[in-house]
Amino acid sequence: MHRQKKCLQKCSQDRIQTLTRLRVPVESDPLVGTHEYFRLLQKTPTPCTNPMKLSCQNISCHREDWNLQGATQLNDVSTSFDGGALCGLVGRGGCGKSLLLNVLGLLELPDSGCVHVEGVDTSLLAPEALTALRNESFGFLFSETALLPAFSIAENVAMPLFRICGMNPEEAQERTMEVLDFCEIAAEGDSVAGELEALPMWRTVFARALVHRPKILIAISPRQEDDLLPLARRVAEETGVCILWGGQSPSLLAHAHRLIRMQEGNIIEDQCL
Repeated sequence: MHRQKKCLQKCSQDRIQTLTRLRVPVESDPLVGTHEYFRLLQKTPTPCTNPMKLSCQNISCHREDWNLQGATQLNDVSTSFDGGALCGLVGRGGCGKSLLLNVLGLLELPDSGCVHVEGVDTSLLAPEALTALRNESFGFLFSETALLPAFSIAENVAMPLFRICGMNPEEAQERTMEVLDFCEIAAEGDSVAGELEALPMWRTVFARALVHRPKILIAISPRQEDDLLPLARRVAEETGVCILWGGQSPSLLAHAHRLIRMQEGNIIEDQCL
């Protein structure tokens, strides 16, 4: 219990207010608490019986200049993902894997087709409900850390608990310490994020993506893959989280349960490993 109190003991009310005002990476305004999700449904979809965690049907999407890297597209893509597995998505630049992960993560609206999260058709949701669903159900990793350099590891990790879940430090301590322990950075919880080396920095980012217990984790070309992928596989197997990981690292072959290969906006190979 002493260790749990220590990790956030310096998080004053002013610092909490700062963390609450700032946006969690990929969080959209307006902020909607997770308890508001069903109230904000524009329509009440009927979930499927025993639905997959995440699926998409007939997704087509064309972007002329995707992330300043030229045109990319998706061509009538349909696939599904269940919990408890790490699925890797690979392919050359411009193959569409990043665009697909953005669509699956409810960050980008497709031109046509639909995404289902645990059987709920997200195309039927009002914008506020879509934001609430994404905040509650998804965690994200990107190629940049987006850590707050003047705040500690523990404060950075706890940010979604303050911002999305509305917790106070006492409520956030146990869960923050739990994920710090899992990521093997608990001893460094009071260290300032701006002074971290690459490995603890990326483990901090990974812990922040997990702290609010998302059902789905989406990783789009994060760095330190060789270090993070073994942790990601453990998360999938031990907690039932559905993990989608876009990258090129050979480590994906060693740690993924499933591998999807993309080319020119199409899935050309889908295999269990």
